[in-house]
Amino acid sequence: METQKNRRKKIYALCQSSIFIALATILSFLPVYEMPMGGSVTLASMLPILFIGVKFGPKWGMGSAFVYALIQLGQALVKGNVFIYCVGATAVIICVLFDYIVPFSVLGFSFFASAKKDKSVSLVRTLIVFGIIIFVRFLCHFITGMTIWGQWDDGFLGAFIYSVSYNGSYMLPELILTLVVTTFLLSSRQIEKLLEKEN
Repeated sequence: METQKNRRKKIYALCQSSIFIALATILSFLPVYEMPMGGSVTLASMLPILFIGVKFGPKWGMGSAFVYALIQLGQALVKGNVFIYCVGATAVIICVLFDYIVPFSVLGFSFFASAKKDKSVSLVRTLIVFGIIIFVRFLCHFITGMTIWGQWDDGFLGAFIYSVSYNGSYMLPELILTLVVTTFLLSSRQIEKLLEKEN
């Protein structure tokens, strides 16, 4: 039977995860700059979602990241810029999966940066995990770019270069900004304590 303490922990995780998802969504609406064919540099909008996995582990991290992925897809549908460059059903499916569902869901793997038992969150491990996750997100967008631009380009190399340069032009600043803000926040004992797992 579920104890009152476990129920309290679940409610706390649900409330804090909801707040972090809302914060990430708000930050995603405040881009530093937006790319003409989708993608933007934001004010570290991925960070609240990454912190959920660090704080609450895989179940909450992956679940929250998936919810955020659906929000990002919904936001793009409202803007009306999801399918306009896709030719055919396959391109649409790849766009949905590799521009929204997969790249934002992988943010949940931040639980690999969780604090070990009786230890604080490691800045170095956190930066490495976050860096890998954001690189995987870049690879997802790269796949979409290869699919979309490959429809018009005569050769593999042209689509490859275009996809790397286009997606790298916003994902690299996003990576740097996220890691800088993470370093700044984890230098605060209060934030570090906030991310420690509950007993």
